[in-house]
Amino acid sequence: MRNFYLNRIINLNTVEAYFLREGYLISPEYCMILIDYKRPSTIEDFPHLKNINGIPEDEFGDDNFIKAVVVSSKEVTQETYDQLCTVAGGFLEDKEECRWSFVIEIDADFKQKNNLNDIFSLLQKILKKHQYPLNIENIPEEKFNFLSQE
Repeated sequence: MRNFYLNRIINLNTVEAYFLREGYLISPEYCMILIDYKRPSTIEDFPHLKNINGIPEDEFGDDNFIKAVVVSSKEVTQETYDQLCTVAGGFLEDKEECRWSFVIEIDADFKQKNNLNDIFSLLQKILKKHQYPLNIENIPEEKFNFLSQE
């Protein structure tokens, strides 16, 4: 299993984002975004489970739903996918009454926009794609001197 160095780049009440690096002080290979929807999960959050016998769509939800999105500049192997899912699981798997999902977004721009100066527009694009109405580009720069940007 690969070891990733995690650098938290944003910490809000409902969104956290981390750079995942292979080593100390090198360019990040991935960006992991945790989105807390603060609502019950539905079968719509897991479309691949629809119409499977034994999964009751009307009784599906838990109290909360969190999505882990990993941004990569290129396709990943199944082994890397599993390792990145394990990283997300370290944050999310022990939460009672909370379902979570994991997706990888391929965005070639991440290869050039993997630093603090450029990442926020990419994060905003991902949040919009995953239907999360938060404008992180309006966070005042001085807030990034604190552990939380709230």
